[in-house]
Amino acid sequence: MFTNKLSNNQFKKVGITLLFSLISLTSQAANLTSFKKRFDFVRNEQGEVEYVRDRSITMNFSLKPYLRFIKESLQTEQALMKQKGDYDAQVAGLFNQNEQTFIGEANKNGTGQSQIVVDSLRALEDVDFDEVFANPKFVDLMARYEQKLGDALLKLDPTVLAHLKDQDFFYQKRVTYQVMTWGLNFAKKRLSQIPILNTASYVLVKVEELIRQRRMFHQNMLMHYLEKVSEADLGLKKIEVDHIMSSIYESRIDWFAFWESRTAKAQWDKYGFNKFFGELRFNNSRFRGVRSLYTSVGGRLNYGFQEVTQDNENVIVNLAHNEHMFSRNLAVAYNMDRPQAIARKRMVIQLAELGLSFVPLPSFIKGFAEDFMKSFYKEQALVEGGLYGYFEANGRTEEVDLLKVQILNPFETL
Repeated sequence: MFTNKLSNNQFKKVGITLLFSLISLTSQAANLTSFKKRFDFVRNEQGEVEYVRDRSITMNFSLKPYLRFIKESLQTEQALMKQKGDYDAQVAGLFNQNEQTFIGEANKNGTGQSQIVVDSLRALEDVDFDEVFANPKFVDLMARYEQKLGDALLKLDPTVLAHLKDQDFFYQKRVTYQVMTWGLNFAKKRLSQIPILNTASYVLVKVEELIRQRRMFHQNMLMHYLEKVSEADLGLKKIEVDHIMSSIYESRIDWFAFWESRTAKAQWDKYGFNKFFGELRFNNSRFRGVRSLYTSVGGRLNYGFQEVTQDNENVIVNLAHNEHMFSRNLAVAYNMDRPQAIARKRMVIQLAELGLSFVPLPSFIKGFAEDFMKSFYKEQALVEGGLYGYFEANGRTEEVDLLKVQILNPFETL
């Protein structure tokens, strides 16, 4: 029995504390609800977790979502080119001055500077993509590719994010790359018209990348939960979490790095978290080196993402990657003031990659320009799985929907 009564202020403080405790518990419950809805921990007869599946990834494969997506995107861009207004300036405006200067320098060929991205997009302006996508040889190639890639994915099982008992589960599984190589060789033999050959080659490469990289995006999503939620709350043992992380990093070993594969197996209990914390320390050091570039610094969301104010905009930066290969700035993963800006920029760049194949430039300049374009989004988008996990876990549905758009992967069924 209490002998003293609480004052009004004390009562209010206790009430506020209880309120925040309830909010915290509700938030945690929501986190675990999202987690359990998405991830399936498959156990063996002994009750041990054997592997982790992502229920949102489907085994059924069809090229139709991507073919529809890229055709509509190309035709939408063509329509924008034909509208009144300075399309070239609008595209150039997506890049800062340093990026524009580099693009101009890369395209210096005696006739003055111009932007390779704009030139590449303009090369697509008059291509009849209805005709390209309806061409019988194009259709035949895509049907063959769909069949072969679908068969390869059945062997690979794209739903598995981590395998705790098989330390070689992912190593040397390059079946999708082999199918893509077959498709490119087949296209060169069967397709003679440049618009059809270039478009087909672009589709084959892009589809293989999107399918193969989907697993890493979802693994990064899982890593958010592994970092932020205790193993007990996840319903896992510590050793199971350790092995999940080791399997995730084992899946990222290059096929030729047999020495690294041996290291992963020898250090299976700690391999994953050794890698994880090594990357975390590197990310922290990288951020300290560029801290002065930002007006203010907000909250740290997880292992890979940080809120900052940059150029008078509230953004979330990707701690693992720079904006592009020639920039000191960290890549912007989400722009809270202009949430559609990143998706637009990435779409322009990816379409420009196809247009680049139509531009008459020396191959070394094309290769250099293509690497530059990819450096804006290829690695950045994969890491954004960790940001997606943060948004999903915290019930930020609007941000989740916008992030789905900016990864530009129509195969995703998030």
